[in-house]
Amino acid sequence: MARLIHLNGPSRVGKSTLARRYANEHPGTLALDLDVLAGLIGGWKENFSAALEMARGHGRELATRHLRHGYDVVLPQLVTVHDRDPDPAFEAAACVAGATYIEVALIVDDREHLQRLRGKRPTNDVEARIQTALEDPNSDLVNRIRGHLDEGYEYQDRPKRYRIRT
Repeated sequence: MARLIHLNGPSRVGKSTLARRYANEHPGTLALDLDVLAGLIGGWKENFSAALEMARGHGRELATRHLRHGYDVVLPQLVTVHDRDPDPAFEAAACVAGATYIEVALIVDDREHLQRLRGKRPTNDVEARIQTALEDPNSDLVNRIRGHLDEGYEYQDRPKRYRIRT
């Protein structure tokens, strides 16, 4: 049975790296990086949120098709409790395709996370844009992300969810 493996967690914990590695080791697996897909949509620099939302829609369709053909999909994407309500879209896509949905939450402590954020060297324009937003000293983005993730991890207890400290 095909699986949609959702690698969730805060920015810069290794979700995309793990997704690429898994896909490289499992032929036919799609590493579906929505940030990369958003960067292919015109106007993403002016409105990244809108481009990401479009990428999520395209990503759901792509994932569903790939899963229906019997192949795994690895989704390295931050999804918080606020993104799931009211639409747990990728879980639903897996269900529609007759696939298993598995969430792997990559967890890192605050100190290590800050070191990783500072140590990240972007490899493309989208990563550079995200890095700039994460490093903005006037923003509480990192704290909000961590808070939303913690909130979701506290109240959601699903059978196909695993937490791994990285």
